[in-house]
Amino acid sequence: MYEEYFGLTAAPFSIAPDPQYLYMSNRHREALAHLLYGIENNGFILLTGEVGTGKTTVCRCLLEQLPENVDTAFIINPKVNAHELLASICDDLRITYPADATPKILVDRLNTYLVSTLESGRRTLLIIDEAQNLSVEVLEQLRLLTNLETNRRKLLQIILLGQPELLETLSKQSLRQLSQRITARFHLGALNKKEVNDYIAHRLSVSGARGNFFKHSAMDRIYKLSNGIPRVINLICDRCLLGAYAENRAIVTPRIVKKAAREILLSGNAEQPIGSDYSKSSTTDWRLPTAIAASIVGVAITVSMLLPTQVSYNSSVETSAEKAASTMSIVPYADHDSTLIPISETVGHTSKKMAFDDLFALWGIYIEDQITDPCDTIQSIGLACLEEAGGLRKIHALNRPVILQLHDSQWITISQLSDNTATLLAREREYQISRNELAAAFDGSFTVVWRMPPGYQTPTTLGDNGADVDWLVYQLAIFEQRTPDQTTGFTFDESVVQQVKHFQESVNVPANGVVDPTSWIHINSIEGVNIPFLTGDAG
Repeated sequence: MYEEYFGLTAAPFSIAPDPQYLYMSNRHREALAHLLYGIENNGFILLTGEVGTGKTTVCRCLLEQLPENVDTAFIINPKVNAHELLASICDDLRITYPADATPKILVDRLNTYLVSTLESGRRTLLIIDEAQNLSVEVLEQLRLLTNLETNRRKLLQIILLGQPELLETLSKQSLRQLSQRITARFHLGALNKKEVNDYIAHRLSVSGARGNFFKHSAMDRIYKLSNGIPRVINLICDRCLLGAYAENRAIVTPRIVKKAAREILLSGNAEQPIGSDYSKSSTTDWRLPTAIAASIVGVAITVSMLLPTQVSYNSSVETSAEKAASTMSIVPYADHDSTLIPISETVGHTSKKMAFDDLFALWGIYIEDQITDPCDTIQSIGLACLEEAGGLRKIHALNRPVILQLHDSQWITISQLSDNTATLLAREREYQISRNELAAAFDGSFTVVWRMPPGYQTPTTLGDNGADVDWLVYQLAIFEQRTPDQTTGFTFDESVVQQVKHFQESVNVPANGVVDPTSWIHINSIEGVNIPFLTGDAG
């Protein structure tokens, strides 16, 4: 309802666990580290947290970063008996069984499947959400599943996600054997005041906002009312934007927050924290040594979308481009080492800004200006930076060189990516490493450079017109193997929306009819002119 009013591409404060909107606080970063650590070390992992702290979203972020050789069974309705749990696991893994199968038959079928997949180089991960609802009987069945093993390793890895009540259940004497088998534990706490402010700004940015619509005093009030619980923050902020829209206001004030809180509470007491029913986050949690946690997911995960500032493709910009040419020149790349080496032997950059030199070289440009932000500089020649989050599958799908940070805080550029190997650039050297090793060594955030269409300002959507829409219509005609119309003055109407959705479906991005930077990256691949590709071509 209010999205169009605020110029947003989507509702920023939905409570759906969309990994794209995941804000990685230090707590969420460490939680993800525990999950990755447990998986790499064949462990039984426990992640607990209060209602709405982001457990499920962290887990979905994990799923995007899993290696290609991991099969997953995700159980989201654990209010079942032991027999039903086994059947659900088999169903998720597409294991067939007779209708009258007993628990023993189900376990035997599961064991046969796990042995077969292990022999073929694959692993199997079982994730159970809302695990506080598991009965003692079902938890005991899980313990028995941990007995499925070879002489070298467990056949099934397990992650339990649950509220703090799960800890009380696992502390029972009857479950001590299961509790002893848990190799990694973490309790996910609430956000602090600064993180709440950053969280709100982050979600607005991902939704296409070109600024923060919340006054600092309003965000302070939201922090107090929510107790730092992300789900409660979403409820309040969503109602705040609706209230601002209803009052025809561009900024959310403390008064609007107070009114929104009263409506959510229904009790009329807008001073009592909405999150007061959520107990304060326990200060007792089971932490990995800092060095290990950092080695798994790095020291900074930022999941945000930076939309480029206004760019115009008229004569004044041509003048800007000519001016930029004085500080940019076309360059070749340097030395190449084709030997597959351990990632620990790569020598990257100590700062992200230095790594941009390698990335820009792949685009054929060199920037002498070391003061201005590189992403600001390249806008004058029609390029922009996009901060993204996801695993190597997402990078492979974008098919563009990217900058990312390794576990040891080194910044490198990926210039090529195949199913098995990756080529990294740093300090005028190329390194070839295993793709699986790279997947385990970076934190899931990366920066990609993309070419903006003529006249680009914000994501292109229904009702827009201008040079970017003309360019879009031209490219879609090529995609649909039609003769492009050379005229201009097109409007982004419903027919264009349907063409865009069809294209988005073909490249596996959200088919919402809005052409955001991710969609433009794929559209640019249609002709692929003067664009470096990770896989060597647009396909």
